Amino acid sequence: MTTDIAPPAQTLRPSRDIYRKAVLGDLLRAVPLTLLVVGIQVALQLQRSSADGGTSQSGPVIWLFVGVVLAGVIYSVVYYRMLLRNSRIDLGSTALTVVNWLGRTRTIDPAAVGRVLQVVIRLPSRPIPMLFLLDREGKRMLTMYGTLWPTEAMLAVSGAIRLPATTYPAAVTYAELRTLHPNAVSWARAHPILLALIVAAAAFAVTIVGMIVLVLAFFGG
Repeated sequence: MTTDIAPPAQTLRPSRDIYRKAVLGDLLRAVPLTLLVVGIQVALQLQRSSADGGTSQSGPVIWLFVGVVLAGVIYSVVYYRMLLRNSRIDLGSTALTVVNWLGRTRTIDPAAVGRVLQVVIRLPSRPIPMLFLLDREGKRMLTMYGTLWPTEAMLAVSGAIRLPATTYPAAVTYAELRTLHPNAVSWARAHPILLALIVAAAAFAVTIVGMIVLVLAFFGG
């Protein structure tokens, strides 16, 4: 005896064109800065090596920076391909099935959704439309970014929930949205500058520790 499983009423997938444009925009801003930082670090190491006659351990440090950059590039390429290949939302008659970029599946019961947020997030580079599904306690159940999903897909999900959407007359920042809905936006997204400073400080500390370890290993050997 076999049981037929009804196919989803509609399957939504990310927009390749929208995501490609978003990625290219981010690359135009991030790549020059990354190359500048790495180039300065490599130049400093080469200058140090030249000043002490090549006795310093500049080689491993340079390769460390190069390795980190290459690892970032490889991860970005793999993530890009898997995100577009695996991500989807199936709108069924009784539930929403969400598949993430790793292929992991979770189910959202429309009856458990307490609020639908349709907002435009104001970013320094550009405003982007977004859709949030929150449960009855205000916790985030689903986030759809306008840098990945077309507006039609967001409207389809909103329509499947059958709740009046909460909107705002003007674009809001992540910090402003977090003030209105504390569990809809993470602290990291609401405070990107502070997060960047923390990450930069941590990266600097790791680099210093790594250089100390290399120096101790060299002289200890």
